[in-house]
Amino acid sequence: MENKLTGKSSLYIKILAISLALLSMAFSVFMYSRGHDKNRTLMYFPCYDGDGLFCEPRYFAKAADSQAAVTAFVNDLLLGPMTNRYSPIFPMGTKAEYCFISADDSEGQRLYLGLSRDALFAGDLLSVREGVDLLRLNIVKNFTYLNKIDVAIDGISVYE
Repeated sequence: MENKLTGKSSLYIKILAISLALLSMAFSVFMYSRGHDKNRTLMYFPCYDGDGLFCEPRYFAKAADSQAAVTAFVNDLLLGPMTNRYSPIFPMGTKAEYCFISADDSEGQRLYLGLSRDALFAGDLLSVREGVDLLRLNIVKNFTYLNKIDVAIDGISVYE
């Protein structure tokens, strides 16, 4: 009689193990599909500790179109890094006055980006020219379909 109970209990253990494995797989598939509603981007910032650029990963909700994605990226980039070891590209308070993509260009898509007057003042580690170059680098690395980026500060086009 003891042998019959051992056989039934091992059958229950096998059924329990299989159902836990199936439940775990279903939960993994759910979490995997849930996590793909965000885009991973890299933002490059100068570092206070040394020379060079360092990247910081960020996750953005998937935007309805490329225009909204670029605008969200630029606004977040202008807020600065999340860690205090990196320096913002432009001084605090710099905002994007306009940011739009034009596809009418014969060369492809072009981004027009206007920054507020605050961008004219040099930041902690970068000059205005270096800040504009780093801004362009960040955009080009994350939005490869943009062929040209026109940056204006206080309504005046800079460094073409």
